Amino acid sequence: MTKENIVKLPGTKQFEFGGLNLQLRLDGKSIIAIEKRLDESLMGLFVNGQGGFKLPATNKLLVVLQGANQTSRVSDSDLVNAFERFVEAGNTTFDLFNAIQELLDEAGFFGKDKKENEATNGESLDNEPEAPSELLYKPTTIYPACLRIYTLRQLKLVFLLQIFGR
Repeated sequence: MTKENIVKLPGTKQFEFGGLNLQLRLDGKSIIAIEKRLDESLMGLFVNGQGGFKLPATNKLLVVLQGANQTSRVSDSDLVNAFERFVEAGNTTFDLFNAIQELLDEAGFFGKDKKENEATNGESLDNEPEAPSELLYKPTTIYPACLRIYTLRQLKLVFLLQIFGR
């Protein structure tokens, strides 16, 4: 089936992966199936036990792709072969990681971003008085690193900083 003949399913994200045209969607049913197959939560793919960032294994990323895939008749072996072609075409596992991160972001898995252009009824937050410094959050030893909650974008930044230094 050529790219022109593919009918886009509503609510899906098109993803060209090693010659396969996948239509991806993460809904409740697919998230449960993925987590059952991985035997861990989707959040557990990206955060280790100490609250730090980790890059998931490629086979786990492929399980997420397979679980989110809405295109019929794409087997695990098809995805493995497509991954080989994906890498041979000059892509990396980090490119696959980015695609899955975008999928999770679009699904609102880590919360929806507030729209920047919300109605303000003529009010501006630019001129609001600042809160007293004693009311502002200050990291202390009371809040260990393992309790921090990161967005995937923050985790990716932390990962890149760890790889390339500060």
